Amino acid sequence: MDQIVEAFTTGAGMLWKALWALIFGYIISAGIQVLVTREQMARILGERGPKEAGIGGFFGFISSSCSFAALAASRSVLVKGAHPMNSMAFLIASTNLVIELGIVLWVLLGWKFTLANFLLGILMIVYAYILTALWFPSGLVDEAKEHGEKAQKSEGMDMDHGMKGSFRNKLTSRKGWRRIAQAFFMEWKMVWKEILFGFTIAGFISVFVPQSFWNAIFLISDGGAQDSPGFLIVLENALVAPVVAFFTFIGSMGNVPLTAMLWSRDASFGGVVAFLGADLVAATVIWVHAKYYGWRYALYLSGLLYVCMVAAGVTVHYLFALLGMIPTERPSLQEMVRFAIDYTFFLNLAFLAAAAALLWLHFRGGGESTGGRNRQEHEPSRARA
Repeated sequence: MDQIVEAFTTGAGMLWKALWALIFGYIISAGIQVLVTREQMARILGERGPKEAGIGGFFGFISSSCSFAALAASRSVLVKGAHPMNSMAFLIASTNLVIELGIVLWVLLGWKFTLANFLLGILMIVYAYILTALWFPSGLVDEAKEHGEKAQKSEGMDMDHGMKGSFRNKLTSRKGWRRIAQAFFMEWKMVWKEILFGFTIAGFISVFVPQSFWNAIFLISDGGAQDSPGFLIVLENALVAPVVAFFTFIGSMGNVPLTAMLWSRDASFGGVVAFLGADLVAATVIWVHAKYYGWRYALYLSGLLYVCMVAAGVTVHYLFALLGMIPTERPSLQEMVRFAIDYTFFLNLAFLAAAAALLWLHFRGGGESTGGRNRQEHEPSRARA
């Protein structure tokens, strides 16, 4: 019984430590969704090229961070006419190059992990671009697009929070802030279960899974975790980390506490970094891709992303090693999540108040649905998972 209490306490402590960062990130995400419409994204992503892939990654960066929302968003961009490579860049960026994930990583593990995660996302896009240049089955892509169009029509279109007008008008109008409040509410509605599940699972794994298990699946050097691991160890860790993610069924934000847990359990830096991108090959994500595009394209896409995240994780490891930047401290989760009256306490109070104000604005406005109006006044609506 004491271990169960410790597991819940550890998970709750991690959530408390990261709560203000989560709220802050989703406020930013909601604001960006109102300022930029998905139709604007798709119009300029129709051709394959480094510039277009970069723009696709940028749009992913300013988009939603919920993994399942990102899946629906990338399908929407593809169906609207974007090149599949640009849709992939959007998908990778929208789950790795997102502000809230970077902030939470910084809070739990430090700025080096935030930088590593951003490099991971950029390198995954670069490797995906190279691999699709070598082999990209156009017939399979056409089949996936057709399947995606049918799936989208059968589901109907959900809402697009974007508005017409200048940034200033949107941010100084009551209507604009209601849209931001609505987008903020929808983000949390989609992701709260994933976040709670991720932090709870991390707490239970940290307490109930022994160190011997992690040493069995994540190889370490003979001198222990403090020694610099050899290439084969880094590669093995990067290969295994996404397999662990496959069985956890957790999305990008839920992966953050598990990342902290893996680092505290002596996995190599490259393996931990690869794990950060591995929400894209979780079992539930592969199943959703199959539902959207059919199994053939889903397996091709998942295999491609797996290779990219492993290669990117290994690359980030050695880039950091070259610069002498690989973190050396491995605090236990219990050390990371101590409750105290400190800056975290006051930041949480401040951002909980901001979240309450946005939720009050959303519900006071009746949670007005903008889906139908957006399709007529603004842009075609945005698909959501």
